[in-house]
Amino acid sequence: MNKGHLFVILAAMLWGTTGTSQGLVPSDVPSSVIGAFRIFIGGLILFLYALLKKDFDLSKKWDLKHLFSGMIMIALYQLTFFYGVRMAGVAVGTMVGIGSSPIFAGTLSWIFLKQKQTKRWIVSTMLGIVGLIFISIPMFDINASFNLVGILLCLGAGLTYTLYTFSTKELLKEHSANSVVGLLFLGGGILLTPFILINDISPLFTFIGIAVILHLGLFATALSYFFFANGLKLIRVSETATLSLAEPLTATFLGITVLKESPTLLSIIGMLFIFISLVILVRE
Repeated sequence: MNKGHLFVILAAMLWGTTGTSQGLVPSDVPSSVIGAFRIFIGGLILFLYALLKKDFDLSKKWDLKHLFSGMIMIALYQLTFFYGVRMAGVAVGTMVGIGSSPIFAGTLSWIFLKQKQTKRWIVSTMLGIVGLIFISIPMFDINASFNLVGILLCLGAGLTYTLYTFSTKELLKEHSANSVVGLLFLGGGILLTPFILINDISPLFTFIGIAVILHLGLFATALSYFFFANGLKLIRVSETATLSLAEPLTATFLGITVLKESPTLLSIIGMLFIFISLVILVRE
């Protein structure tokens, strides 16, 4: 395992704490509000850290196409994933949203970057997606109706995550990781502020609510994307997307250990598949 792999896995593990944390917030607080707070606080911390470290090189110009594209993709990912999961259901939404991103990443890398994917990546990705399906099966509601719009939104989440990664990768060629994620997430947070302004956020002003928001902003966003950007500098976009499957692995593990959820045999098999997929991809 090289440093790039380790950084991305650490980022994905921090993302995996998001669901458990949100479960502690009052249910009447919209997830879009929590997502907006998360991105804005995380972006502000990343931006201030980059300023403190003097990572902004004023002599270098920014590629505005990738800069604004990255900001927009960050905001769109929050919205498409949140609304997609709400319409399609947690199991289907998570499986489609997270599972589609490695496929998008591999396909777009092949089309636009002319990168042929290795057999190791293909095997790892397929095992990871199978594992994600196994984890999702216990959550399926057999009485739920097929929601095409919700599924399309979740596919949009997988695509916007991938496009954000591409924009970040391009910006990292000329700028430091701290300055890139600082600008991208502060911009994405600003784009999401209307959701804070138009909703009632008073239920968040409790000890638990504030603690969760700070955790999401500081650890699940600022620290995680600090790791992610530094890892992305060292490995391919397609690899980062597959390694991000450590997110549902972590979320399932926390659900069992912290929320005391009873694991099913399928969940355990799914966790094992994802773990094996990660081991295959990172081994030297």
